[in-house]
Amino acid sequence: MSYQTLTTEAQAGTIPLRHPDSIIDRPPPPPVPSTDPQLIADDSPSAPKAADHDLFKMAPSEALALLIAGVELLVRITGDVPPTPPPKSPTVPHMSGMQAEKENIVRSYSDRSLTRLRKQAELEAKRLAAKESKPEFKEPEDIDGVQLKPHPGLMSPPPQSEPYVVVGADSQPVNLQHSAITRKFYSKNEPPITINQYLQRLHQFCPMSTAVYLATSLYIQRLAVEERAIPVTRRNAHRLVLAGLRVAMKALEDLSYPHAKMAKVGGVSEAELARLEISFCFLVGFELVVGESRLQKHYELLKDKTSRYRCDNMDVPILTLKPRPRGAVQPAA
Repeated sequence: MSYQTLTTEAQAGTIPLRHPDSIIDRPPPPPVPSTDPQLIADDSPSAPKAADHDLFKMAPSEALALLIAGVELLVRITGDVPPTPPPKSPTVPHMSGMQAEKENIVRSYSDRSLTRLRKQAELEAKRLAAKESKPEFKEPEDIDGVQLKPHPGLMSPPPQSEPYVVVGADSQPVNLQHSAITRKFYSKNEPPITINQYLQRLHQFCPMSTAVYLATSLYIQRLAVEERAIPVTRRNAHRLVLAGLRVAMKALEDLSYPHAKMAKVGGVSEAELARLEISFCFLVGFELVVGESRLQKHYELLKDKTSRYRCDNMDVPILTLKPRPRGAVQPAA
């Protein structure tokens, strides 16, 4: 068919006009993902993971709200727990048998006490030094018929003994030290101000950074949950939070508020605030510096826990201890 014939038919309307050299390009049909043979179906599709929250852009008020929620949750779960008992009547479950065990060790190994060995070593060293200090006279010697004049023997210098130091010879047992530290955070009566009001007061007069609030929450979470060093109750939460904020500010920030101002805002004396700082450092083992990864992980854990207990008005059960007469012996498990 010639070009002239195609043109005549196109003008007559029988076929469309097209160039003989052109190629008809038809687009492919639209894809249907569900009909793809290489498609892998997932019966339980999960939502895409949300991007990590940038801690550097988080407002301090948001971190403060997480700290308040975390501490209040610990207080509510712990319930009514009495303060650490005095050393004469240890009733803490994980510390009750340590004193008896230590006394048994002292009775069993009293003849091998390091203090007694140190004293015996000192007496032996003095005896050897006194013996070597006496001059030794030798018998007169004859050399080629000439009798030599007797003279005292040459004394060798006494050996320099290493200092014999016994670390913790007069220290108290571990449970007594731990009890003395934890008792500093307890108040005789329950404070009239809540944790929320107390932290809002601290934030109003001594505002702190996001890292300080998250690090304080991490310290308290580690002490109460991971290490179980101290239970967080209504009577010790305020001092724990105050000491944690003070220590975290000194460990993570370049500047900190004056000691007198922090004590006045926290409602304690300057000497008591100093004791709380030192006791808190010993409780956490002086592991105060935390990195961004640990703060990020703790933030996600804290946000997940607080949101889980807030939804559906879920109420956390409160542990209530019944009063027990003084002097009663705790039954063995």
